[in-house]
Amino acid sequence: MARKSRRSFITSVLACIAFVAAAIWSWDLPVKDVVAYLVLLLVFLAVIVAAALAGGALLSWLRRRKK
Repeated sequence: MARKSRRSFITSVLACIAFVAAAIWSWDLPVKDVVAYLVLLLVFLAVIVAAALAGGALLSWLRRRKK
C-alpha cells in the first residue's frame, strides 16, 4: 500500500512540474517570475513550519509545567 501512495505523490509532483513548464512555454511566463514565486512560497512555508514548531514547543512546555 505504501508503494501506491508513493507513486501517486510522484505523479502529482510530475504533474505540477508539467503544468509550470506548460505555463512558461505557452503563456510566455518569465522564468524569473516563477523563481520569485517559488522563493516566496518557500519563505511562507518556512514561516508556517516555524510557527507550528513554536506552538508545539509552547504546548509541550505548558504540559510539563502543570505536572
